[in-house]
Amino acid sequence: MENRISFSLSEAEKQEILAALNVLNTKLLPKLTELAQGEARELPTMGDKSYGFVLKALEYAKQYPEYAALIDVAEFEGDVNSVQLLREIHVPLAQLTKKVHDTMTLAGSEAYVSGLTYYGSSKEGLKRKLPNATLIVEELSKRFPGRSKAKKDE
Repeated sequence: MENRISFSLSEAEKQEILAALNVLNTKLLPKLTELAQGEARELPTMGDKSYGFVLKALEYAKQYPEYAALIDVAEFEGDVNSVQLLREIHVPLAQLTKKVHDTMTLAGSEAYVSGLTYYGSSKEGLKRKLPNATLIVEELSKRFPGRSKAKKDE
């Protein structure tokens, strides 16, 4: 089996990262909004293509306020500024989150394959009546997420 990941952090690095996350939770989290499940699907969304449209609309709303009678231009500008600021945070945070998830997935996959391989070796040891094989197989079979013996008997 090819080992594609060897990830580790020193205790100091881990503590620095946790402290940085604490800063985000302390400074940013209280200012963020959480939508109810399904609520985002009901909202019109501004993607990359409509972002330019919104910037141009704001520019015109400030330049020609006579057409802005139905909106609060200051609130409109505040919302646009919020999006610009949050985009600066979101993009690198999303990249970091994806890499953390991918690294955890790869490390978990390698660990699971190693566990399965060890379990298979222990089952082979059981067939050969090697010492401790019964203990290992019985204990690991309880935790193995495969089919239980009761299900096999049905």
